[in-house]
Amino acid sequence: MEANRGMIKSTVRILVLVCFLALIGGAGLQAAEYPGQPVKLIVPWAAGGDTDAVMRVVAHFAGKYLGQPMVVINVPGVGGTLGARQGKDAKPDGYTLTATHESVISSRIVGVADFDYSSFIPIVNLVNTPAMVAGRGDAPWSNMKEVVAEAKKRPGQITFGATLGSTSHFFPLDIAHHAGIDLKIVGYEGTAKRQAALLGGFIDLGESNPAVGQQYFQTKKLKPLGIATPKRHRLLPDVPTLREQGIDVLFGVNRGVSAPLNTPKEVIEKLSRVFEKVAQDQEFSKKINELGSDVVYLDQAGYRSYIDTEFKRLDILAVKFNLKGPAPKK
Repeated sequence: MEANRGMIKSTVRILVLVCFLALIGGAGLQAAEYPGQPVKLIVPWAAGGDTDAVMRVVAHFAGKYLGQPMVVINVPGVGGTLGARQGKDAKPDGYTLTATHESVISSRIVGVADFDYSSFIPIVNLVNTPAMVAGRGDAPWSNMKEVVAEAKKRPGQITFGATLGSTSHFFPLDIAHHAGIDLKIVGYEGTAKRQAALLGGFIDLGESNPAVGQQYFQTKKLKPLGIATPKRHRLLPDVPTLREQGIDVLFGVNRGVSAPLNTPKEVIEKLSRVFEKVAQDQEFSKKINELGSDVVYLDQAGYRSYIDTEFKRLDILAVKFNLKGPAPKK
C-alpha cells in the first residue's frame, strides 16, 4: 500500500513537471516564432500630424527588421487617450503596440485619463521632436522677448493654441512659469487643427517644430519666435533658442513604443532588439532628420528613467497652474 502511494506521488510530480516544462517550451516556441503575422502600431492621433509622420517612418523600418509589416492604425480622440486606452487593453501577445509620448503622462496628471505609463510596458524611445513657438504671420512680435514684454502689459490676453492636457498644453505653461507671464490657452484637438487656427489668425501663438514650421516661415505665413533646444537647430540656424532670450525652457516630444502589460518577456526582448537596430539604421536617421526630429534612443531602462523624471517635472507645472486631476481609481 505504501509503495503504491509512493508511486502515485511520484507519478503526480512527474506529470506536474512535464506540464510545467510544456508551458515553458510553448512560450519559448511562441516567442521564437514571433511575429508570425503583421504587427499593429496604434497611433493615438489623426493622420497627418507630427506623431503620425514620425511613427510611419518607425513602422516602416521596424518591419524591415521584424520580418513582418508593422501597420499604423490611427485612433484619434480625447487628447490621445482614446487610442492609448485601446493599446493598453489589447491582447498582450506582441501584435498590438502603442505609439507613446509625454501625453500619457500629462493626460493622467490633468485627469483626462485614469491610466499612465504604469498601464504599459515601455519598450523603447526612438525620436525627439524639439518644440518651438510660432506666431501668426501678422503677429506684432519678432521674438519671444517681445512676446514676454507684451504679455506682462496684457496678462491673460495673448492666446496660445494647445490640445488640452497634452504636451502642447504643458509647453506654454512651462514658458509662462519661467517667464513670469500669463498666457490664454485655447484648446484644439490635435496638431492639424491647432496649426489651422494659427495659420488662420484665430490665435496668436502655437507650438511648431523645425520641419513643419520651415515651409510656413519661408512664405511668411508664420513667424518663428524661439526654439526650446539647448542650441540653435540645424534647420533654422537664425532662430534663437528660448534660453538665449532669457526663458530657461527645454522642451520636446519624445516618441516611443509601448506594449500591453503581461506581454511575454521574450517578445518584449525581441522587439527591443528590433528597435535598437532601427535606431542604428542610417537611413532611418536621415528620414527622421528630414522631419525636423532627432533620433534619441533610450532602451527599456533609460525610457523608464526618463518617464519618472518627466512625470515629476510636469506634475510641478500642473500644481502651479491648478491642473491636477483626480487620484487614480483603485
